[in-house]
Amino acid sequence: MKPLKLKTTLLSFLFLGIISISYAQEESPAHLGLFYPVSTHGSTAADYTNSFSLHLLTGLSGGETGAAIYGLAGIVKGDLHGAQISGLWNNVSGKVSGVQVAGILNQSADATESAQIAGIGNINLGNSAFQASGIFNTAKNVTGGQIAGISNLADSVDGFQVAGIANISKSVNGLQVAGIANISPEIDGVQVAGISSVAKKVDGLQISGIANVADHVEGIQISGLVNRAKTVKGIQIGLINIADSSDLTIGLINIVKDGDKRLGISIDENLNSFLTFRSGGKRLYGILGIGTNFDRKDLPYGFEGGLGFNLIESRLFRLEVEGVSKYLTDFEDSDFSKFSFQLLPALKISERAHVFAGPSLSYIHSEDLDKVQVSGLVIWDEIGRNKYQSVLLGFTAGVNVRF
Repeated sequence: MKPLKLKTTLLSFLFLGIISISYAQEESPAHLGLFYPVSTHGSTAADYTNSFSLHLLTGLSGGETGAAIYGLAGIVKGDLHGAQISGLWNNVSGKVSGVQVAGILNQSADATESAQIAGIGNINLGNSAFQASGIFNTAKNVTGGQIAGISNLADSVDGFQVAGIANISKSVNGLQVAGIANISPEIDGVQVAGISSVAKKVDGLQISGIANVADHVEGIQISGLVNRAKTVKGIQIGLINIADSSDLTIGLINIVKDGDKRLGISIDENLNSFLTFRSGGKRLYGILGIGTNFDRKDLPYGFEGGLGFNLIESRLFRLEVEGVSKYLTDFEDSDFSKFSFQLLPALKISERAHVFAGPSLSYIHSEDLDKVQVSGLVIWDEIGRNKYQSVLLGFTAGVNVRF
């Protein structure tokens, strides 16, 4: 062997030996101190793994196998098996098995078998079993849960995320609950948000107060206002549902690319007239309309909403059943409401234009007796003090134009 190569090899072994000696850990039953390096282990504190540590301000060690308590902050250069408790900050360079509790921040490299609880935040560079904080939690993979006052961030979650503001992750197998928003490309479970939930693929359930957005849904979308998806193999429930294709949409407005959209005018036995938009899938559709009563000028503003179901359809004929609510008002002190079940046979006079007329069973209610106009066959009625209500048979007729 050449002299230069031999010297290099010997120096390498010597260097490795020095490193191994400097990081060799000695077992210690206890480590007591004021702050590093003022402690029972002094400047060599990183060379000891302790069964118990107690430091008035700050402490440093190579590892812990029991309880480690610090007034302000604690740093462990190796693994922690037990409990680390500090007033401000905990940091573990190795694996944590047990619990970290800090007034402000917990940091670790891996906490697969640990709970992290902090007043402000928890930061984990690897896996985490459970994180709870007042502000934020971050981890690469979560195998249990994250609870934060503001936000949770993770690559993957196999468990749950609960946040006051937002949850963000690449994939979730379990549950996301947020006061504002959930964002995750893949959800296999449930998303619940006060405002919006966003995902590319949902296999389960999306619930939000305002909007749900997804590319592909196998399950259910429920929102207070809007559901948006490309393909839905399941159900959308909201005031407005938008999809390229959907098995079932339940809402007042349903914009389905391969679905049914019709604009029509109608009149009933009380001369309530409405311009109505019907939209949905091949069977179930939503109804939304505006109108008036041309005979009663004191009720100029009318609104209609409901759901319909296509019972039968052929080349020339269509039979539908609808449940609709009609409301007329002057926005001051007069109003009139009517809820009807109506059976509507329709004749297709062309591919787009349908003429319909059929019977209805209705419940009518009004606080002002002078505003009531009853033209149908009354089955039951009741006149109270400044209140009229009745059940009657009537009709609905009109025309729809499909587009």
